[in-house]
Amino acid sequence: MTCDDLPEIPCPKCGAYTRIDRIFCLRCRHRVIPLTPYDIMADDFTYPPDRDGIESLEDLEPLPQLVKHLFMEKKLNLLRSQLAKESIKVQPLSRLDLIIRRCGIILGLNVLPESFIISSDMPQAFTFGTDEEPMLAMSSSMLEIMDEKELEAVIAHELGHVKSGHLVYHTLAELLVQGASFSFSLMGLDLLTEPIKLLLLAWHRDSEISADRASILVTNDLDVIKSMFSKLIKYAERSFEGVGILNSISELFKTHPTYLNRIKKLEEFYNSAEFKNARRKIERRIMLLRAISPICRFCGARKPLLSLFCPSCGRSQI
Repeated sequence: MTCDDLPEIPCPKCGAYTRIDRIFCLRCRHRVIPLTPYDIMADDFTYPPDRDGIESLEDLEPLPQLVKHLFMEKKLNLLRSQLAKESIKVQPLSRLDLIIRRCGIILGLNVLPESFIISSDMPQAFTFGTDEEPMLAMSSSMLEIMDEKELEAVIAHELGHVKSGHLVYHTLAELLVQGASFSFSLMGLDLLTEPIKLLLLAWHRDSEISADRASILVTNDLDVIKSMFSKLIKYAERSFEGVGILNSISELFKTHPTYLNRIKKLEEFYNSAEFKNARRKIERRIMLLRAISPICRFCGARKPLLSLFCPSCGRSQI
C-alpha cells in the first residue's frame, strides 16, 4: 500500500477527512490519531524547577484564569490582526509545515500551532496563545540561516513550550511586565503584582530549559543544538530595529537564561538516564506509529487502536 492509498479518517474536532499518516488534521491542525501510553508526555522531559514553578503558579488561581479571560482574548485578537497584515501563513504540507508536523508527532502534541513567517533580518521564533489555540511565529531570516536539522531544533524548542503548557503563563508574564499592572490595581490585585512578577520571571528561565530538553529529544544531536545556538549568538550581537508584530511578541521572551548555561543544562540531560529512557520511548513510538491506528494498513479494515494485529486479515502492523 502506497502513501496515496492510505485511508482517511474524520477529524474529531472539525470533521474534515485526513490521511492517517498525517496524524494532524490539515484543516484545523488537531490530532486525528489519539495519544497513547507510547507517546511522550511533558513529564518525560520537564526540568524539575520548571515543574515546581508551574505548581506555584497554579496555586495563584483564579488569577491566571482571570487574566486569560479579561486580557488574553483582546491581546491575541490584536496579534492575529497584525499577523494577517505582516506575515505569511505556513501552508499545510509545505516544507516548513512538514518539519512542524514531524516535531509535533514526536512530542505528542494534541494540536499543532497555527504558524506564520514574518519578514525580519533578526532570527527569532516564538510560540504564544493558549493550549487550545497555540500560534508559532518565525522570522524569515531564521529560515535562511538554519539548515534543516537546526530549524527542527528551533521548532522543537517552541513546540516544547506548547507541550509543557507554558503559553498562558508566558503571556501572563508579558501582561504583568508591559502594563497590566494598572488594570490589576483597579481590580484590587495590585499587592499581588510584584511577587507574581518575581515568580514569573524566575520560572520563565526554567521553562526555557524544559523547551531545550524537548529540542534535544527531537534532534537527538547535541552538536545540532550547539550549532543552532552559535548562529543565534552571532546574530544577536547585531543591532535590530524591528517594527510591529515581531517586537510585540518578542517582549514575551526577555528572561531567557544565558546560552552557556543552557548548553550546560542540556549536556547534563543528554547524558542522563532520563534522556535515554525518553529517547527509547520515542523510538518505540516511531516504530509503532503505523501500527497504532484505527485502520489496518494492509486491508483497510477497522481495528482496535492499540492492536498490533488486524483482526480481519491477521497481518502484523509493524
